Amino acid sequence: MFELDEQALIEESKRHCEEFLQKEQRSLATFTGDSGLMYIPDPKLQRFLLDPSKGVLYLPLESFLDRELDENQIMWHIYYELALYADWKKQAKKYRNRKNDWQKEIDHMTNYVLARIKKEGLVNDPAYQSKVISNYVRKEILDFLYLLDKLTAFLRVLQMCPIYRDEENFEKIVYYMKQTGRTMESISQMPRHRAFANSFLMIELYKAEPKIEECIENPFDKKIFSQPLIDYIHTQLVRQINNNRGIIDRDPFIRSFIFPTFEQLWKQEIDEMIFYKSKGQEEELIKGSKNSFEPSKSDEIPDSLESTQEEVEKILEEMQNQQDQSSESIQNTLQGKVDLEVYGISQSDQQLFQFYSNKMKPEREQMRQFWKKLIGDAKKEISVKKEDQVNGKLDIDSFINTYPDFVEAEKKGNYKNLPIFNKYLLETQADVLPERIEISFVIDNSGSMDASKIEAARKALAVTLLSIDDFNGYLKGNAELLNQKVEVLSETWFFGSKYYNVKDFNHKNLKEKEKSDIIRSIVKLDATGGATDDASCLREISNNITSLQERELKKGKQIKIVFEITDGASSFPGTAKEAVQELLYKHVEVYAFQIGKNSETNEKIFNFVWNEGYKQPHGVIIGEQVEKLPKELLKAVRKNMQSIFKN
Repeated sequence: MFELDEQALIEESKRHCEEFLQKEQRSLATFTGDSGLMYIPDPKLQRFLLDPSKGVLYLPLESFLDRELDENQIMWHIYYELALYADWKKQAKKYRNRKNDWQKEIDHMTNYVLARIKKEGLVNDPAYQSKVISNYVRKEILDFLYLLDKLTAFLRVLQMCPIYRDEENFEKIVYYMKQTGRTMESISQMPRHRAFANSFLMIELYKAEPKIEECIENPFDKKIFSQPLIDYIHTQLVRQINNNRGIIDRDPFIRSFIFPTFEQLWKQEIDEMIFYKSKGQEEELIKGSKNSFEPSKSDEIPDSLESTQEEVEKILEEMQNQQDQSSESIQNTLQGKVDLEVYGISQSDQQLFQFYSNKMKPEREQMRQFWKKLIGDAKKEISVKKEDQVNGKLDIDSFINTYPDFVEAEKKGNYKNLPIFNKYLLETQADVLPERIEISFVIDNSGSMDASKIEAARKALAVTLLSIDDFNGYLKGNAELLNQKVEVLSETWFFGSKYYNVKDFNHKNLKEKEKSDIIRSIVKLDATGGATDDASCLREISNNITSLQERELKKGKQIKIVFEITDGASSFPGTAKEAVQELLYKHVEVYAFQIGKNSETNEKIFNFVWNEGYKQPHGVIIGEQVEKLPKELLKAVRKNMQSIFKN
């Protein structure tokens, strides 16, 4: 009976935890930058288990129950476990390559130890071989960096979640740290350099400097730019966190301002070591303790909920493997090495697409730089006028509203603290962006599209569709900066005597279908469509707009843009103009590009459909300089995106 009751309690706790996590989903997505990460309580786990391949963080429900943690405490543990998750995803390779990035420091300290060994005449002793020493030095430095990563994780939680700076919640965090052995007393049992590395977190927890035994001088008495070392380190790490910086900025900072002291303390210990000859294969004793060149276990944390250093290394390895596989998959697709025949794309189609992709690499790279700048400008500081201030320039409205106070102040001869001024202040303001941007490409595939026109249209489509794909990647990676989710979707239509959809607004998870449709949009453009009936195609796009979407377009919550490429005049100009007007009425932006030599009559028809009777022209006649089409199309895309993101 007891076992049944216990199992029922576990199931009830699991259900409660799942409901609680569901409520916190938005906060977790903001913190991690990953709305797709799932959180699953596991009754058998003792600590967290992150599985990047499945996109799941398994929670140690048993430990939560044993420790009787409340919801705030549970969330702190999740935040602490995932504090560097966003940076891991971006820089998994950088984290895993640290031993290479720090090889100069590893080599220097290895040579320093070996020089000391040589001085003692123990070069040939098996306990002091260069490989043993090199492994020891490497681990000491990587452990040092890991400790500073954990410090950064701790600070990031406090910065991103101010609730944990409250005294009550902070005391619970300190209590957990004490339970896991992270105390001031533990520092005194460590070698000086390790004690120094561990001290930063202790100072954040206990607001006091631990005593590092046998130090010639207190390392925390040092000053950097007139600031106490600990204050400077704290300020700079917090600044990096607030600016969304990661390992790319953190490691150079550590190398410049923290590692030199760590190295100095370490060298002092090496200089003071007493070396003994090993007996056979046994390792020597130093000051009566076990070999100091063994991998250290003194920093391991018992009874903690977070992943160990070794587990983090496995997580990073899996993340890097995923990224490498994803990159390889993209390259294979572009190079025609992936079997997309299930989507109707042959190897020859992929090879032809790769030809146009290579042709447009410079233009695509320019667009990448444009997207990065566009996203960077989406969150900016502007000057705003603040009324009712106690200093600044006199504000007439504020003066009128508080005139009785002014009269009273005049009697007293004291005008201080009167809110009758205005002041211009810099204030961060994030643009309110649309949640969804749809771009439709309507391409003339009629019989009059000759080889040069097809070539220009293929280049224009290739670079634009791939650039939109790039933009989506940047948007996803910067969702936290923009403080909202934005996605840009594209579709492609061909028209001639009839029209048909070549590429859908694909869901972001249908990667292979999206790639296949991009390829199809390029290679299937072959001038086999007969006449030039763009009107029916434009009408179909308009009819596909639901009443709900039309309301969203009107409010600016969605944006819809149509780009048409044609080599002549519409076969049904009256109907085409009506379709354009209908799209504009539904708050859709429409543009057309005419390419190739044209008659005066056809130009008049084109202008009638796209330019006459509108406040702004919607048609561009490129004419015989068809090679300008990619440039003009990208120019129009950039202009529209700037108007959206810099509104």
